[in-house]
Amino acid sequence: MAEFRFTTVLPLRHTDSFGGTPFVHGGVLLALTEIALATYDEVVGLPQHRDVLRFQSHSEVRYLAPLRWDDAAVVRLRCTALRPGRLTFECEVLAESDHTTITRMTHRYAYVNASTGRPETPQDWPAIVEAIRAYETDVEVSDD
Repeated sequence: MAEFRFTTVLPLRHTDSFGGTPFVHGGVLLALTEIALATYDEVVGLPQHRDVLRFQSHSEVRYLAPLRWDDAAVVRLRCTALRPGRLTFECEVLAESDHTTITRMTHRYAYVNASTGRPETPQDWPAIVEAIRAYETDVEVSDD
């Protein structure tokens, strides 16, 4: 499997902690990958949409270590699979202080028409595929 090409560092706040502990809540870790994904889109040059939006359909999360709120999160992403209107991303969150892996995630996304709520492949899907293929070295592309 290829290395992560996209990496960003995100700050944390005391309000990200869980139940009075010094550790970041798991839901915040999920949100950090979504924040990073917006930057990934810019870096890769993905077209932006207002009518057909990318929604997370499901995620698999493996927590490996706690992350302190007074650290920072290193978020790494890579797109691993594309099929019309659907994308799969592998993610890792690491502690900036010592690069301990905090969590590994797999997110699956589907494009959905914002008006109808139904899945829909964006008209510019070929441009999305082209941009990701130009950025990622080993993304799997399927036509079904």
